[in-house]
Amino acid sequence: MEEKIIEQSNLEPEQSLKEGSTTQEDSMLGKFKDAKTLLEAYNSLQAEFTRKSQKLAEFQKENEKNAIFQQPKDIDEILKDETTDKEKYKKEITEIVSKLQFDNLPNKYQVAFNIAKAIEQKVAENLNNSQFVDAYLKSNTGVKNDIITEYLSTLNNISLAPTVVAENPSTIHFSNLNSNPKTLKEAGEIFSKMLK
Repeated sequence: MEEKIIEQSNLEPEQSLKEGSTTQEDSMLGKFKDAKTLLEAYNSLQAEFTRKSQKLAEFQKENEKNAIFQQPKDIDEILKDETTDKEKYKKEITEIVSKLQFDNLPNKYQVAFNIAKAIEQKVAENLNNSQFVDAYLKSNTGVKNDIITEYLSTLNNISLAPTVVAENPSTIHFSNLNSNPKTLKEAGEIFSKMLK
């Protein structure tokens, strides 16, 4: 070790200073050969950064102009493209906003409208699913009774055509039954009378 120390001390002071500054400069420049290469790389990066910043500013301006990115302020603005059921959606949106306490959301009406549409879509999917209908609708006696009652009420509103009774092939007699059935049993009795 003493020999190495001696060898370094034999170097001229100017030469050792020059070598020290080169290694110090190399460590500061990193992977670049010299200061000129570093400056060129910096200028290239600066130009690229400026281009990217300009593109970002243009993109932000375009998004501000584009109505898709602007939040509707009221329910009517959300429903302007909706052609049917505006009143139904207004009611549903209002209910969802109040029930889910969306008052603090800046886009509360849009969120509520999206929820209402998603619910509507899910109900439609379920009604087209025979397993869902069997499990939840056909097995529910309340739903069955409502369907039968509604069906019978539509039968009561239908005007019966006159019944045709033929005594012989050349003469036809019409008889009008003035009875409206209220149950399936009554409808069966009327039908059996018609056949006699």
